[in-house]
Amino acid sequence: MRTLFVVISICVLASCKKEPAAPLPIANFFVENAFCTSPCYVKFYDQSYNAIEWKWYFGNSLTSHKENDSTLFHTPGYYNVSLSVKNSDGVRDSITKQIQVY
Repeated sequence: MRTLFVVISICVLASCKKEPAAPLPIANFFVENAFCTSPCYVKFYDQSYNAIEWKWYFGNSLTSHKENDSTLFHTPGYYNVSLSVKNSDGVRDSITKQIQVY
């Protein structure tokens, strides 16, 4: 004799609702010492909304996962600095700003 067990999930409206989506992230940052003379350190401060993860691309081949960070620029030039942020739902936003090092 075989016994067959069937599991039936019954969903009550109140308990089946999905959690509300996390607010969308908005990437932004502030640059301190952006127009320095090389070699120099430039500081970057996150001003994003609704972010829980950060990824910096400094334009000098270096990256960072810190919320705020700094990097050394050895040579004069224009550098495109990007910040990518992610919210708790995994949604990303990014922004790029150009700085000039003399």
